[in-house]
Amino acid sequence: MWRSRGFRLWTVATAMALLPLALWLLPESMLFSSYLFSGDLPVNPPTCPANVFLTEVYLTSVWASLLGWNFLVVPLAFALWLITRGRRPSRVVARVVAAYVLLPALLEPVLIAYDLSTVGARCWEVWQPPAAWNLGVYAFQVTYAFLILLAVRPAGPASPFQIRLRRTGWAAVLCCLLFGLIRVDQGPDERFTGADVVMRPIVSNGNHDMGALDEDLLWDTTDDGDEAAREPGCDQWTVIHLSYGDTAPADRERAFICQARDAGGYAARLVRLPDRELLAYGRALCGVVGRPSTEPRVRKLLDQAGAYDWSYALMSALVFLCPEAVARERPELVWSEAEVQRREEQYQAKMTSHCADPVRRLRAVRQGTTALFVGEGGGYVIEDGDLEGDEEASRALGKAYDGILWELTAHRVAVSTAVENDHVCLTVKVVRRAPRVRLKGWETAVETGIGSPSGKLSLTSWEEGEALPDLAVAGPGRYRVRIYARNQQEAAMNTSDVPVEEHLVVVYPGRSKRTVFLPE
Repeated sequence: MWRSRGFRLWTVATAMALLPLALWLLPESMLFSSYLFSGDLPVNPPTCPANVFLTEVYLTSVWASLLGWNFLVVPLAFALWLITRGRRPSRVVARVVAAYVLLPALLEPVLIAYDLSTVGARCWEVWQPPAAWNLGVYAFQVTYAFLILLAVRPAGPASPFQIRLRRTGWAAVLCCLLFGLIRVDQGPDERFTGADVVMRPIVSNGNHDMGALDEDLLWDTTDDGDEAAREPGCDQWTVIHLSYGDTAPADRERAFICQARDAGGYAARLVRLPDRELLAYGRALCGVVGRPSTEPRVRKLLDQAGAYDWSYALMSALVFLCPEAVARERPELVWSEAEVQRREEQYQAKMTSHCADPVRRLRAVRQGTTALFVGEGGGYVIEDGDLEGDEEASRALGKAYDGILWELTAHRVAVSTAVENDHVCLTVKVVRRAPRVRLKGWETAVETGIGSPSGKLSLTSWEEGEALPDLAVAGPGRYRVRIYARNQQEAAMNTSDVPVEEHLVVVYPGRSKRTVFLPE
């Protein structure tokens, strides 16, 4: 048995089934970059039903996960053949194992043939990136599957059925080899060399008056070529951030190229592609934009781009090629600057509508109520914004720190809030003399002094509220600032979409620098 023809064929087939395990020792770049990242991607690729079935149905099914264990099932079948000395049970198992190996090996060639015969030769552009590698692997698998069938073939003359089956098998092997040699003519090399890029003057567009920029500022090519050259006119989209809605239709492809190369950290492999290839790849991404990144086809395209997921930077570039698809995921990316401003004003008005003046009886020279947005870390600042000079030393806060203040200088008062990256209701009252202290309904109250050499006191946060007036009613001099707060604990634990935390700031002329925690 050890010297038999069947043993030799089984040994060769088992060795071939185990050979792919050796590929795990090779670097990942040698396995994938040679075929996944080579070749141009199709521009406006056709819909190839067999390719869609393979990537979206078959590869994600349970059956696909059960196949591909050839390195395990073939040695087990060989071991059974040795134990039973080639008797009938081992022959049946061997034929089942051969069919197990042949099923996935013959499926993709059949699907490719279906797409090429029904849709046309352009489907090869969709299949091409991994097909050359896959067809070679499948031909390899078909070879050792037939070696298994030959190893368990009964001795003696073959029947007519066996002869026909053998001929059919060799025809299948020949088809696999022919598919592995298919090469579709990709046409002349149309990649950009830089000679066909025309320098166009930058003109004003809406509110973005850019004027004429120095040509040297628009071109920045490194000597070693490690970094991609900046495109002519890219400052419109990479510096000024001209939106899709404000970009002329004729400039949108150029805008995509600029944005894609500016998003190097989020799609690193797109940076060095020539213009035409970059546009082709962008359109390929547009075909799957917004789909889960776990889908095999989507994962492959994102990996080729060097992108982990559908990042904001990547979507900001794709919107110039496929606005309808991007708008389904991020509608704000298709808005013009005017539309963004209008929506921001609408949202601010909606938030402010939930805020009211908590001390209507207190008459003020100037006043304002708004929903103030506090950014990262929370808080807002009352300061003399025109004051320039070295950084001031902070004053001792004492008990006030436990209340609401977190920084004090001669010309600056920093107030903390319980929330961050959210809105608080804020009312400002500017009066000419100290009002009566009203603590009812308030959880915290602090009063301190501040100087305004310029005669301009402002309250600022992540973004300034338009309803807030200048706080220096008496011009240059010293002022007292009284700050009330409530609902801070509730706001810190609340997930409401409307402002919960409430602040009242009262400012009036006063010379004292003392900081007091009310009541005191």
